[in-house]
Amino acid sequence: MFSSVFSRLLGRWRGALAAVLGIALYTLLVGAEAAVVRAAILGGFSVFARQIGRRQYGLNSLAFIAALMALWNPPVLWDVGFQLSFAATLGLVLYAEPLTQGVTALAGRILPPVALARVSQWVGEYFLFTLAAQVTTLPVIAYHFQRISIIALAANPLVLPAQPAVMVLGGLSVLLGLLYAPLGELAARLAWPFVVYTIRMVEWLGETPGASLVLGRVGLGEVLLFYAVLLALTVGWPQRARLKPVLKPSLALAALGIIALLVWRAAWAAPDGRLHLTVLDVSAGVQSGEALLVQTPDGRYILVGGGPSASALSDALGRRLPLGQRSLDWLVVASPAQNQVAALPRLVERYPPQGVLWAGATHGAAAARDLQQALNDLSVRPTLAAAGHDLDLGQGATLRVLSAGRRGAVLLLEWGNFNALLPLGLDVEQLEDPQFLQGLPPVTALLLAESGYAPLNPPEWIERLQPQVVLLSVAAGDREGLPDAETLEAVEGYTLLRTDQNGWIELSTDGEQLWVEAER
Repeated sequence: MFSSVFSRLLGRWRGALAAVLGIALYTLLVGAEAAVVRAAILGGFSVFARQIGRRQYGLNSLAFIAALMALWNPPVLWDVGFQLSFAATLGLVLYAEPLTQGVTALAGRILPPVALARVSQWVGEYFLFTLAAQVTTLPVIAYHFQRISIIALAANPLVLPAQPAVMVLGGLSVLLGLLYAPLGELAARLAWPFVVYTIRMVEWLGETPGASLVLGRVGLGEVLLFYAVLLALTVGWPQRARLKPVLKPSLALAALGIIALLVWRAAWAAPDGRLHLTVLDVSAGVQSGEALLVQTPDGRYILVGGGPSASALSDALGRRLPLGQRSLDWLVVASPAQNQVAALPRLVERYPPQGVLWAGATHGAAAARDLQQALNDLSVRPTLAAAGHDLDLGQGATLRVLSAGRRGAVLLLEWGNFNALLPLGLDVEQLEDPQFLQGLPPVTALLLAESGYAPLNPPEWIERLQPQVVLLSVAAGDREGLPDAETLEAVEGYTLLRTDQNGWIELSTDGEQLWVEAER
């Protein structure tokens, strides 16, 4: 718009300069974020390329702009907006034209030329261009947000037609408002219907069931692998005829390898008749939390606690649950504290529990309220835990609630000669209750309460329990300085395994013997 208007008013070269200045002004007007600056520079290049009669080569321009912005401000490479903008433009440069040509060729077989031109333009602008951009932005979105949109391909054709009016009229309303407020208000009123339409459409689509797929933690290696495969396909597709003799046996071997990997993973996750208790490493930076995964002898899964990081918890479960498992048999909220349930509202979207046992206050911390809402959306009604409540894990194994209060519950996992004490919701007052202490037997395994907080792990408590294995879930460099030195002194002489040093810790038992394994 700037280029057309200014070229007619000021001539070819002056109009081009005025257009570039107009783009720069608009960039400043909307905040000059990395994505906007990238688009503005590329737009400026396009204007000058047209003036000197040269065609802009997208890949060269995009690479040069990225290098220029990184030279000026190196941290821009870590800006999510810049990464998405760069990836989307790369997708348009590489795939928009081939996709459009392919669809046009297919549609040309059944449509007359006039209808073909109209359909191709609409499908290209509102669907194929979106698809081209999403191919290259998908890994960036998955990496940063741990979810991808399923409904985006439908959303963009519905929302995009209103966006030129939003940008043009919105920009004019600000510029005119600087000159004369009533003019700016008039332009804003003209923009208002398009803005409302955009917001309402996004809200409506966002409420659609299954609008997004929660992935959990996506590693940098997986992102790089996706781009490597995409690059290989992009470069190799034009040469597919020459590569066909090589690809046939390679694809067959790759398919067999993938099938073998899936079979072995399924066999590895199959029930082995043992009871497994795994302390997951779910810390978020320097914030500690606790999440325990129990696998019953017949292959059911119970998650106890959650920890502070949804991505860390989702990643840990994704590595341990069987391929295709998308639910939990039970979720046990043993403590409603923020650092114990912060990961759970998002996790239950991906792994909805069939049953929930809840100990402690139901609407205390913000994360507890969010979890209650998430469970309500899933139509899952929690069962309030009380002392003496048992979960039957099959073959005589049980998860027992020894005590329950506002801070949560103390749990005992039992099977045969094995028992593990899990005091996720332990209260100092309980330690002062002689009856509670006298009712505790010596245990096979003890999870230190509150990541090793000394008042909840007194020496006399540990001496009475005489654990064979002491477990500690704590972040490396915990911001509270946990575990306390007094706690570490109290467990000297015992076998201590801790997530900040050993990673995940797994105990497995057949009710008679105990096997212990750690990540490192």
